[in-house]
Amino acid sequence: MVPVLARQRHLTNQKLGTTMASPQDHSHHPPSAENKSSDDKVHQTPLRSHTIDVVEHRINSSLESVKRSFTPRNRKPNLPLGAWTAPHDPYHEYIRTLVAAGWTNLHDLDKYLCNRSVQRGLVVSVLDIAAGSSDVKRWPDIHNELDLKAFLSTDNRNGASARIYAVEYDGIPSSQLIEVLGGALKLDPRFFQWSTNSNSHVFTPSQRHRAPYLTLDFGVLDASTSCSTDAERFRVLIYIQPADSGREWTGIILFSSSTKINLSPRILTDPPPFGSQLPPSASLDPRTFRELYLKSFRSIDVLQVPISPFYAVASLFRLNCYCWNEIITAIRTEDQRVQGISDTSVGHTEEIKKSLSIVQRGGSFGWAGREEPITKQTQADLEEDFKHLVDQTDLLWQVRRKMATIQTRNSETRWNSLTNAITYM
Repeated sequence: MVPVLARQRHLTNQKLGTTMASPQDHSHHPPSAENKSSDDKVHQTPLRSHTIDVVEHRINSSLESVKRSFTPRNRKPNLPLGAWTAPHDPYHEYIRTLVAAGWTNLHDLDKYLCNRSVQRGLVVSVLDIAAGSSDVKRWPDIHNELDLKAFLSTDNRNGASARIYAVEYDGIPSSQLIEVLGGALKLDPRFFQWSTNSNSHVFTPSQRHRAPYLTLDFGVLDASTSCSTDAERFRVLIYIQPADSGREWTGIILFSSSTKINLSPRILTDPPPFGSQLPPSASLDPRTFRELYLKSFRSIDVLQVPISPFYAVASLFRLNCYCWNEIITAIRTEDQRVQGISDTSVGHTEEIKKSLSIVQRGGSFGWAGREEPITKQTQADLEEDFKHLVDQTDLLWQVRRKMATIQTRNSETRWNSLTNAITYM
């Protein structure tokens, strides 16, 4: 609107100038420099308007050029709606739904999974064993959750009747590790409730005895302290998941410690007789319990592993019995050295008896192969070992109670003697 008025004003001024200075008027002179400068100022407004028109034309031309050169992105027209709404952590979402539906005993696990964390010191070893074969295929070890997720998403079992995941970490499994294992293998979330040391109610005894998983409480002498009877405590959790059809099964074993001990698994087995072919030399370097378990496959009948899951994990029970026996022996030796009761931790008897009860059930009532001869024989041998260990533990605490009674009586006698002496003074 302003440029139009300016243009009209300019035309009016031109007409007035023509009327005032006609060609017949000889008194009219050419405009001076000042008048010319004044006229330039009058003409600035229409020039600015013309510039704006040119800029607008260029902008419109550029927009049209962009529209002609723009190619819209090809989108997948048939993308399902569920792909946009799928949860980022489906296993955690599954647990959250269970909590909302009334399984409030999983609330602690739900809360724990909200803390995004990555596992440190993670090592996952995978073993495959085919039925009728004495060979054990070991895959390259996995050291992070991303590689583990990629491995679990690949169909690479190739007919193996038994697959075992031996998972080692320090302390408590990370939320990402639980998400990967639980989601890919469809594990019962109560299994991870144990691994996070939750105090919530998990099972009734009948549910626990029939669940396809269990926990073993380990104790191993701690050489890093000055006390010879100090022990490190950790857990080994075992999950035997049967296949939907057939006799195949998958084992998940969680080792919550990377502590290394100098122990050869062969001391838990009988040596070959004199004159027979002897095995090659073995290194005695310190190993973690995961490594000891993997080494134990050299000393067992691999043909029996797909038939009996209990036989496949029996070496863990032997390690458990051996470590507790070492602790009980160390306590007895220290008591004899001090000729009294040495400082030691408590709770050994309860944990040893718990391991015995698991052995008496053959692991879990939910495991396959419980009636196999190899299962029965292995169960009988381990039950004998643990019963002997329970007897030795009970005997140790009986002796310590007697020694405590004697020490109390001697202390009271000395106190009475001192009191009488002061009275007669």
